Amino acid sequence: EAGEALTDLATLGAHATIHACDAADAEALDRTLARVRATRPIGGVVHAAGVLDDGAAISLDAARFRRVLAPKLQAAENLDRLTAGDPLTLFLLFSSATVAFGNPGQANYVAANAALEAIARRRRAAGRPALAVAWG
Repeated sequence: EAGEALTDLATLGAHATIHACDAADAEALDRTLARVRATRPIGGVVHAAGVLDDGAAISLDAARFRRVLAPKLQAAENLDRLTAGDPLTLFLLFSSATVAFGNPGQANYVAANAALEAIARRRRAAGRPALAVAWG
């Protein structure tokens, strides 16, 4: 489906490429961003990663929190830090309405999304672009 998505984006006038990378791994992300910068400036970031590991709060140990926090929070922190020198006009984070409303069994997911919203507020307070969309 990736090829079809790239074709659709090209039809809309976008030049997009796909790079496989664990964005929670800062070194891997740094190498990937360097490859992208070698071909063109990075003008925007869209962070749409997420992992679910639902369970009653009492059963959510540190490992289960890390599993959910890494792709959302660690990846967003890495993207924020590693693109600080890029001419970004877009820094889009996909959050969740669970931050405002809660969701039984998803304390780790709610925490991860609350952290994304905090990153967006921090970036905006610093005069940098950011938007966290709280999907319903």
